[in-house]
Amino acid sequence: MFVPRSLKIKRNANDDGKSCVAKRIKPDAGDLQLDKSRDVPIEALVTEAAAIPDGHCSESCPPLSPGGQLAEVHSVDPEQGVKDSHPSEEPVKSFSKTQRWPEPGEPICVVCGRYGEYICDKTDEDVCSLECKAKHLLQVEEKEEKSKLCNPQKAACESESAPNASYVYKEHPFILNLQEDQIENLKQQLGILVQGQEVTRPIIDFEHCGFPEVLNRNLKKAGYEVPTPIQMQMIPVGLLGRDILASADTGSGKTAAFLLPVIMRALFERKTPSALILTPTRELAIQIERQAKELMSGLPRMKTALLVGGLPLPPQLYRLQQHVKVIIATPGRLLDIRKQSSVELCGIKIVVVDEADTMLKMGFQQQVLDILENIPNDCQTILVSATIPTSIEQLASQLLHNPVRIITGEKNLPCANVRQIILWVEDPAKKKKLFEILNDKKLFKSPVLVFVDCKLGADLLSEAVQKITGLKSISIHSEKSQIERKNILKVGRVGRLGQNGTAITFINNNSKRLFWDIAKRVKPTGSILPPQLLNSPYLHDQKRKEQQRDRQTQNDLVTGANLMDIIRKHDKSNSQK
Repeated sequence: MFVPRSLKIKRNANDDGKSCVAKRIKPDAGDLQLDKSRDVPIEALVTEAAAIPDGHCSESCPPLSPGGQLAEVHSVDPEQGVKDSHPSEEPVKSFSKTQRWPEPGEPICVVCGRYGEYICDKTDEDVCSLECKAKHLLQVEEKEEKSKLCNPQKAACESESAPNASYVYKEHPFILNLQEDQIENLKQQLGILVQGQEVTRPIIDFEHCGFPEVLNRNLKKAGYEVPTPIQMQMIPVGLLGRDILASADTGSGKTAAFLLPVIMRALFERKTPSALILTPTRELAIQIERQAKELMSGLPRMKTALLVGGLPLPPQLYRLQQHVKVIIATPGRLLDIRKQSSVELCGIKIVVVDEADTMLKMGFQQQVLDILENIPNDCQTILVSATIPTSIEQLASQLLHNPVRIITGEKNLPCANVRQIILWVEDPAKKKKLFEILNDKKLFKSPVLVFVDCKLGADLLSEAVQKITGLKSISIHSEKSQIERKNILKVGRVGRLGQNGTAITFINNNSKRLFWDIAKRVKPTGSILPPQLLNSPYLHDQKRKEQQRDRQTQNDLVTGANLMDIIRKHDKSNSQK
């Protein structure tokens, strides 16, 4: 009838013997070197942030042994090793009021929102008690009856259109009938840059993909009416199983662009797990899992496992025993679990490395390589990055085979939904200027996010803001616990999903190395730059050096216009020798 969530499964010590074909990584002349230099920090103030709903890692699990009985299980003690034991005979909770509220990352009851300690054996949904199980089954029954009464033909059609044994993406007739110049004009207008061999055309509508009706409904329910530029091109390429190197702005819809190919690939795979998504931070992993669960809702046997540090390990190990299709993980936690032989990656058919540039900056390159060495050679690989620096190019050359490169939007430009204000403020006056902004009704709208350059500075400034302005303030940094960080992040962020905001940046000569970078990125937005910045000799020197580099690069390029000049110079040089 129920499966308790808190049970800890004994792992098999012989699992290490399982063999799998590793994905080959192209040899490189040397290890990739990461740029360890750090930019001079700039304090920035961001307002009008949109609230982000809390995420959790609940997911339905398949029924247990026949009869719904609890199977014999064992507990894992990370300190003392594996110890055999039997589960306690704690009775199943009858009423929801006797159940506790969930901790961050724990499953949530679909009825009342309390801790989803049990799994309904008929629907695979998380419930907290017998009371909520009964309510849940009644809701499901009423929903099914209502659907049949309202549209019996649609209900019959849906049962007939259940997922078949396989899925093959084919270009929609509407797309096929477009002329080549129409496609190129579309890409140019939308800012879609594509490089690769035999790249499929972009879609115009999600229905052009031939998704199951359940998935189409989930897309509309989640607010996906029309695909964004990155989704238009990345989804069909991903559905065809091609390796991808993608770059797009924040808030461009990158997550759904790789989630949809992941879902369709995993949906028809029998071996579990069949898809892996790697992220640099636990907060991003939680966010991706929440979005994945929205899109997977109602699809058969589609379950996720969230494997991140900062959350208890036993529930994550237990989750892996429930035949999950998609793993969303941070590299460190996944490697720890793999060392315990608690997960095998031999069945992975598609892997995504999200925010790959951040992954390398945080020093996770070797961990990512170690993980990818254990996936099958024919696995589809997708690298997603906000920018494509040299380090990402090198990583892509190692991991991707005949990839398609997809870039949308202007590189490194501020999000169009965020208004940029640049202020010249000397260090001693920064705190006073901040308080003025917080007291300005035109600029201040809670919640507000302030960036500083150190942990101690965050704590001290937070205390000062609360004391001077009377506003509720709290600091967040790496020394905060996961629960504290998760609760603080419920203030959300701007620049995502069309939300608007304002970013105020304080600069002075201490950040002179960044003057030209700031000017060339912010100026196209129409923001007024301070005269101290525009008249700075540092800015003009940086601009001149960049222009020299660009001219040198242009001189090195071989084009139809300069081909004969290059040949003449070469012949003249040889004759002089």
